Amino acid sequence: MKRVLVACLGVAALAALAWFGWAGVTQRAVTGWLDAREAEGWVVTRQDVSVSGFPTEFVINLSDLTLADPATGLAWSAPTFTLRQAVFDPSRIEAIWPETHTLASPYERLTIRAGDLASVLDLRPGADLALQASETRMRDLVIDSTLGWQSHLADGSATVILQPGETARYAIGFRATDLTPPEQVRGRIDPAGVLPAAIPVVLTEAVVSFDRPWDLSAIEVARPQPTRIDLTEARAEWGDLMVRLSGAMEVDAEGRPTGEIAIRAQNWPAMLDMAERAGVLPAGLRSSVETGLGFLASLSGRREDLDVTLRLEAGFMFLGPLPIGEGPRLRLR
Repeated sequence: MKRVLVACLGVAALAALAWFGWAGVTQRAVTGWLDAREAEGWVVTRQDVSVSGFPTEFVINLSDLTLADPATGLAWSAPTFTLRQAVFDPSRIEAIWPETHTLASPYERLTIRAGDLASVLDLRPGADLALQASETRMRDLVIDSTLGWQSHLADGSATVILQPGETARYAIGFRATDLTPPEQVRGRIDPAGVLPAAIPVVLTEAVVSFDRPWDLSAIEVARPQPTRIDLTEARAEWGDLMVRLSGAMEVDAEGRPTGEIAIRAQNWPAMLDMAERAGVLPAGLRSSVETGLGFLASLSGRREDLDVTLRLEAGFMFLGPLPIGEGPRLRLR
């Protein structure tokens, strides 16, 4: 019995030594990564980097952290940031954001507050830490901008899953409930306050191919860029308005998409009213656009419902046969 006890104590001591040894390696790896970014010209500040969680996990706590990338002008600051990693499953990491943090660009600074904001990441073991899957949960998320707007999300989730046999093709999903748009936006498109204060449902499901995998270099060097988007569904419902999109697009090296998106819009004349009030649709074009869309709607049966195809080609957009302007550039900053 004494030998068994001694053996158990020996194993426990070895396990403790292993934990503290790996904790030291983890702490040095995080600190080394931050030092490397600073050596590349980033602005990097942190008060402390510590590791706790003995004996079942590694909990990496960073305090008073700021990361600013001079190449993009993006800067992120947080009073705390926590990474949790189970001892027996090191490729699975939970990232927990603080209650309040900020994200700044050359154009504005966003203050982000949340009752709950955390991600679970499944990473491929290795130096590049390529993303295999992730799930982010959001609750009571409030974003305040220095440009004077605020938006609120009651509940939401986002998922990213690497497709089987692929290296840079991901299924991406986003779902939000009770999304409150900025008051300035709502005041312009719905001055009478007819619509509910919040958009009850926003949903997106797509499979996106990128020019390279999402791994550590996406932070260190540059973001991967989309090369193809297969949009299963993007849907938003707000009062008696509903828009649903689906389709596929190829994206060239300049970010110009080419493809077709099927659009179904319920109560589209009210959407035109909103677009005109918001200044998106010039008043002088309202009549011609309404006539054209009315003709297309009549072909689908109900005049209030519109089924039409948005075609993107050579940098321009066409709604059915109608040219409607220059197409977007799909580039991740």
